[in-house]
Amino acid sequence: MIDAHVHFWRIARGDNSIRSDSPLYRDYEPAELAPQLAAARIDSIVVVQAAATHAENLYTIGLARLHHFIAGVVVWIDPSSPAIEEEIAALRSTGMVVGCRPIRDDNLSIAWMADPGLRRGYEAIALAGMPLDILIEDPDELPLVALLARENPSLSIILDHCGKPDIAGGRIAQWARDLDLIAACPNVTCKFSGLLSRAAPGADTADLEPYASHVFADFGASRLMWASDWPPLTLAADYARWQRISAELATCLGIDGITSLTSGTATRVYGIKDPAAEERA
Repeated sequence: MIDAHVHFWRIARGDNSIRSDSPLYRDYEPAELAPQLAAARIDSIVVVQAAATHAENLYTIGLARLHHFIAGVVVWIDPSSPAIEEEIAALRSTGMVVGCRPIRDDNLSIAWMADPGLRRGYEAIALAGMPLDILIEDPDELPLVALLARENPSLSIILDHCGKPDIAGGRIAQWARDLDLIAACPNVTCKFSGLLSRAAPGADTADLEPYASHVFADFGASRLMWASDWPPLTLAADYARWQRISAELATCLGIDGITSLTSGTATRVYGIKDPAAEERA
């Protein structure tokens, strides 16, 4: 089983934008997560950038070199960089980089990503065969993801956290329509994560089911990858609780679908080893 979205950070490094009054304002490192992964029978993880610097890229790549359960790193990249080809070449040469995630001002708005001037950067990312994760904070901006996908059909795009629906507010209709537009783009896959963080405190399987069902219907298991989004997850639930709830939600996918969700899609899209296939061999 692969957890396709985990963050690590070390506050003293100085480039993380987490507010000092946040419960997340402390170090989160592999040694803390490792026993939880073992208990959940997670074979490997994908580490996703948590700061918009190349210094953080070096930190996460270094972690991947030191911890065998890190299958790959999704690095930060600036698609407007005049040296983007060289930066991609350097990052890919490490053998640990499997994708990228552009972030600007914590992506409180992703309107900046629709700038036509970024087309060259997106083409370079696509040419390198790197999937591009998109984090949105405002679900009303989901149509921009569909626009980017249509304008860049050769670019593999991964929508993080199901597009962050407002589950606590019960706003499902517009989110569902916008997700339909994104799912109609064959170059987009989606991370099945983040739902508990968007729900009211104490939410359980039944509260998430309408949203999960729509995600499953739109993308199908072959275009979905399971993820925890640890440690932000810890603000809503522990690792084991999200794994239990997501497993209950995914029973409708059947055995083959669950295999795709929990390892197959991440293996194919990120180009990492499939622990399920190795176990069968």
